[in-house]
Amino acid sequence: IRACPECKFSNGGQYFAAVHGNIIHIYSTYTCDTIGHLRGHNGKVRCLYWLQDDTRLVSVGMDGAVYDWNLKECRKENDNVLKSITYTSVVADGKNVWAVGSDRKLREMDMTSLTMMQEHDTGDFPLSTLALATNHRMLFGGSDDGSVRVYTFPLQGGVQEQSVAHSAPIARIALTFDESVLFTVGDDCALYVYDVKDKDGRSAKREVTFAEEILISKSDLEEKNTTIAELRAKVEELKLDMDYQQRRREIKHDEKVKEITDGHKEENERQMAKYEQLLSLKNEQDINFTEIRRDMTEKHRSEMSKLEIDYQAQIQASEEQLTKLKRDLEAQKKDFLNQLSAKDAQMDKAKKEMEENFQEALAVEKEMNESLRTEQKELTREHEEVRKQLEADTDCEIEEIKEKYQERLRSERDAFLHLKGENGIMRKKFNTLQKDISDKNEEIHSLFETQNVLHQKITGLDKDIEALKNEIKERDETIGDKEKRIYDLKKKNQELEKFKFVLDYKIRELKSQIEPRQDEIAQAKQKIKEMDGELERYHQNNLSLVLTINDLKLKIDGQQKEIHNLSNKLKDAETYKTRIRNDLSELANIIQDPKSLKESVKKLYQKHVKEKVRDTQEMEEDLQKEYNRQRDYLEKTVESLKRKLVKDADSHKTDNNRIMNENVILIKEINELRREIKMLRAASQAKPDKDGTGGSGGFGSARADDAQREIEMQRTEIQRLRQRIDDLERQLHARGRAASRERLPPMEGFESMGATRLATPPGGVSTLGLASSSTQPIIHPHPPAEPPPVST
Repeated sequence: IRACPECKFSNGGQYFAAVHGNIIHIYSTYTCDTIGHLRGHNGKVRCLYWLQDDTRLVSVGMDGAVYDWNLKECRKENDNVLKSITYTSVVADGKNVWAVGSDRKLREMDMTSLTMMQEHDTGDFPLSTLALATNHRMLFGGSDDGSVRVYTFPLQGGVQEQSVAHSAPIARIALTFDESVLFTVGDDCALYVYDVKDKDGRSAKREVTFAEEILISKSDLEEKNTTIAELRAKVEELKLDMDYQQRRREIKHDEKVKEITDGHKEENERQMAKYEQLLSLKNEQDINFTEIRRDMTEKHRSEMSKLEIDYQAQIQASEEQLTKLKRDLEAQKKDFLNQLSAKDAQMDKAKKEMEENFQEALAVEKEMNESLRTEQKELTREHEEVRKQLEADTDCEIEEIKEKYQERLRSERDAFLHLKGENGIMRKKFNTLQKDISDKNEEIHSLFETQNVLHQKITGLDKDIEALKNEIKERDETIGDKEKRIYDLKKKNQELEKFKFVLDYKIRELKSQIEPRQDEIAQAKQKIKEMDGELERYHQNNLSLVLTINDLKLKIDGQQKEIHNLSNKLKDAETYKTRIRNDLSELANIIQDPKSLKESVKKLYQKHVKEKVRDTQEMEEDLQKEYNRQRDYLEKTVESLKRKLVKDADSHKTDNNRIMNENVILIKEINELRREIKMLRAASQAKPDKDGTGGSGGFGSARADDAQREIEMQRTEIQRLRQRIDDLERQLHARGRAASRERLPPMEGFESMGATRLATPPGGVSTLGLASSSTQPIIHPHPPAEPPPVST
């Protein structure tokens, strides 16, 4: 990263952050992999600060912004922007953030929301950098006058100690891990070291924790990578095996479904036959029931005639008995009148005797009444005296109670008048309060309407603000991407210049090695062409098989449609039979009326018999013959396809074996050529360079151009052949054959130029070397292309 003004390692050391303009790049310390990019500042970033757990990062810039970043999601959590200020330094702990800028003030903010808490004036000379000692609870600041200021918490106490050492503004301040030593550097190119101790002269001790990461050798890493590659290959094999097993299970499942479907069809046919049998049985039972009903009706009529004759005989017998009873009643009535006259005579005699007895008793009673009257008069006189006395007493008590209740009535009347007046007053107050409440409600309603209007305006303005923020963010991202693209292009241009120099040397060195191998390459081309022809023939065979399978699928679809149409016809026939049954059941209700029965049967015939109906048995025989014919045809087709499939599989197997054997032979030849090239290269490197081929001379310019063109032609031809092999393998994979997962190592001498490197010895003289098994790999901006897979 060019022109990087700020770079900070995390507290654990596993990450570091680097600034490029207004973008903060986060990298891994051990692998230099990019973890994320933090974009948001509109101006250049001046200072970074990692929090204790390394999950958050605080940054300040020249745009007057303080941002709190979440490194897990690479997004901004909180911000505080003052465009009139240019911040120079920032520190933070888990609760607060402290920042200094160009306005000569030390600002303290809340960590959770970055809201301003306090502002402290730093005097005539502003602070340029800060350092935080969490164990000592102190804040160190470097000033423009070259002095180091010490603040203690809380900051309201001001500067506790000040030490002037530098003759120019202080640029940076740093504390050691245990906060026992303070380092300061300034624009005067001086470094000062301070001991940090408490008032008693003791330095703080901080426990050192070690990282969980460990360093391993490159061989172990490569071994681990090969293990991972082998495991991935095994996973791919297991996936293919699982796919194969899944296809087998699906085939078995389809066979089972077919068996179940056939069984269901057979069961359906059996049920239909059983249903027809039950229907015929039901019709026979209906006929038998009508006969039984007719017999029962005749039997019932004969029994009814017999019962009527018996009933008439019983009525005649009852009438004879009634006349006899009337005669007996007349005789009993005469006897009763005779007895009644005798009883009247007896009653008159008894009445006279009772009257005489009554006169005697009446005389006795009169005497007793006279004596009782005298006693009654005496008692009446006594009662009158007692009554008069009670009336006098009662009048006195009534007068007293009357006066008492009149007084009580007067007091109640006065209280009622008083309450009536208070009620009128309260009613007036209630009316006034009711009126005030209604006015307040109207006022509240108007305020609510105003509030709704203001809320709508606020929401509209918030949407506008959000849209503007999104637009600003998109423009910032676009600018950052363009800057990154420009930087990548510049870097790529430099690498290409290096590659150009390396390729010039490589061309001169490889020209002498390529010429003897033209015959072998031509033979390999011829073999590859033959293999292409064979693969093309296989492709044609597979296409013909695919067309045959598609034709059979279309035929099967046609047969299924015909079966579906036949099932629909059967359903229509079932509904037609149901309607006929319903009509026949309605005819059963009028079976006793022959005339109406005849009319109904005629209507039924006209309704259902539209044309001459074929015999049902003939139709069923035709359907069965057609079904058997189609079934025989499909079985023969399937058997022929199975035989053809087995034959094609055997031919494919033999062809694949032959191709594999040829591939093995080609691989052996390629490996022998590689060994010879390696031996020639070793011999050429061991031989001293007598003609000065490492310089710019060596071969003539015309010969070098011819060699370069020839190398380019050979490279394009090899690339085309590799591409052709890849296409053929993909076609075989698409037809159901798994592609080979074995890859040949890249051919030495024909591999991509990305495998070269430019090494600089300690002496400063550039030396060129080729990447081989003995040289160490280097990191390029674009990794070398992996060679295409070769089937074995």
